[in-house]
Order: sequence, then structure tokens, then C-alpha cells
Amino acid sequence: MKILGIDLAGKTCNPTGICILRDDDIRLKTVYSDKEILILAEKLRPDIVAIDTPIVHGNPRLRMADKILRRYGALPPSFGGMKHLTLRGTRLAEQLKTKYWVIEVFPTATAKLLGIYDKDFRKMADILGIRVNNKHELDAYLCSLTARLFLQHQAYEVGDEEGKIVVPYKKNGL
Repeated sequence: MKILGIDLAGKTCNPTGICILRDDDIRLKTVYSDKEILILAEKLRPDIVAIDTPIVHGNPRLRMADKILRRYGALPPSFGGMKHLTLRGTRLAEQLKTKYWVIEVFPTATAKLLGIYDKDFRKMADILGIRVNNKHELDAYLCSLTARLFLQHQAYEVGDEEGKIVVPYKKNGL
């Protein structure tokens, strides 16, 4: 199973974290442009792509999934800097969807639901036993991990027809 995790930045001048997950093989990378992401996807041909960005249809707006995940820190797609991320992410997701299965994920919620969240990304990386160069690579790994859990029926979608976000199950539910 090949999984591509993307912690997308709102602007191409900022770092985007990438994680390629195959069984126990973890490859982490930092990229900037959509072209770099699409080339990586073309080379990998992933079974699933998990991307940390709101994927919306039409203008960015608050969705049911955003309301549900607000307690985990989700920001509305229409909020300030989130607009750039939402617009870029939606365009990129639409391109990826022409060839791959794409899911929206939220790595902060994943970390909190799994009980490993810490404000210091290095502590979370230590808990997970991975080496990262920055927070974006950690979040990309959490994106990939969420997709793996989803494929193993240990995660589910929250939201409605306006958008769904995949999060792992927690024993006591959301």
C-alpha cells in the first residue's frame, strides 16, 4: 500500500511537508510548488492521498466538518489566511482526484485523538519514533498515518455533503 501525505502550505513560498508511506518505510520531504507535489504523486502512483487542507466546492465557507472539529483546533476555510490554503488545496486536490483517491485529513485532530499531541512537534516525533526536519514533515506523516488507519477501518469521516474530514476513532468517540 502506497500512501502520500501532504501538509499543504497556503502559499508556495512556505514549506509543504510530504510523507511517502509504504508499509514500514517512511520518506519525508519538504517541497514548495504544486508541480513538485504532482511530480511526486506521478512517480509514486499512491493508492491514497491524504491532504491537510479544506477541500470545498465554491467559495470557502464553514462546513459541518469544521464545526465538529473546532474543539481540536480546526479553523473555518473562510478565516483569514485559511482562504489561501483552501483555494490552493482545493485546486490541487481536484488535480490529484483525476488519478488518485484523495481524502481530507486534519493532523492536529489525529494527534489529539491518538493521545500523542504536544505543542512541541519534536516531542510528538519522538513518541512516534520518526525523524523529521520540521513540523510540516511531522504533519505530513500524521496525514499518511490517518489514511493508513482509514484503510484499516480505524478511522472515519466526519461532516456532510459539503465536505468530509477523516479522523481516527477514539475509544469514547469524538
